[in-house]
Amino acid sequence: MIIMAVLFIGTGLMFLVYPQKTAGDADRQVRNRRAAAGWIGTALIVMSCLFLVMGTMQLFDQSSHHMGH
Repeated sequence: MIIMAVLFIGTGLMFLVYPQKTAGDADRQVRNRRAAAGWIGTALIVMSCLFLVMGTMQLFDQSSHHMGH
């Protein structure tokens, strides 16, 4: 679980930090591509944070279930 979250966060940071640069494209296309890369990177980071929160909640639920028996 942690390895997947680290991979998602790393990929999201790559989208945010290193947007694809292509020579010869129109200025509007470059801005749209950078905006899309920013949204994808942000979505990957948020998704991985929620993934970690849900995994932590599941671990707490399993441990509290074992205490009750």
